[in-house]
Amino acid sequence: MIPDLLASLTPSTYPRFADEKTARTSRYVAFLSIIFLAALGIAIKLRLTPLFTQSFAWLETSMPVIQFTGSAVKSNPPGPLRLEHPRYKDIALMIDTTRVGPLTAAEFSDKKVVAFLTARELYLAQNNNQMRVIDLSKTAANKPFTVDAAVYRGLERGFNWIFYPTVLLIAFLGFATSIGVCALMYALIGMILASMSKATLSFGQFTRLGIHAQTAGCLLYSLDTLLPFAIPLLPLISFGFSLTVFWLGVRATSSPSATPNP
Repeated sequence: MIPDLLASLTPSTYPRFADEKTARTSRYVAFLSIIFLAALGIAIKLRLTPLFTQSFAWLETSMPVIQFTGSAVKSNPPGPLRLEHPRYKDIALMIDTTRVGPLTAAEFSDKKVVAFLTARELYLAQNNNQMRVIDLSKTAANKPFTVDAAVYRGLERGFNWIFYPTVLLIAFLGFATSIGVCALMYALIGMILASMSKATLSFGQFTRLGIHAQTAGCLLYSLDTLLPFAIPLLPLISFGFSLTVFWLGVRATSSPSATPNP
């Protein structure tokens, strides 16, 4: 696929792509998606993984042992205890299992926390300074259970097994789908403007050229994922560059000297 990638950056070589087999074009879409996936994986490893590791370590070492008895919640120590995330101070929790009465919206707002746990309720922050109340005495399991450091370690393992494969799979499918959709758009543009270059290509040929024309744009998106800053006007730059390469490739393919792949 490397020779195809290099050739896709040069419109004069596009006649070779017009009649290539669908299976090869599909493999090339997968190849471009894997390049983006590799960049995304590196970015997640460098930026998000340390944050997740730190967050679970914070929960494991800072959270008190919490016991759900079926009708009430107990903690050791019982509180009141306010816990702040070590990196993001605006992410804070309040635990006070000595409190039985309800918590007012004003009290919740004054604590500046995202969650407040009492002996019977769990209060969660929502948009517009609203809060959601979960009655733990009604939702708790009949069998008592304890949340301690071992539980947080298990949650971290489960999170790692679920989060990373899910994100990468969605990213791969989404990126590959976007390449295909954009290729169809380029093919429609090519069909409309074909008369300007007297092109006689089929819709399928236009589509294959449209896929290869997105190579530089895909590489830019992969680079943008790795950079610590966003490339300005990236969607516009990618579209303009891909459309230019696509049209130059169409003209090269439609010229009398263009010969199809043997």
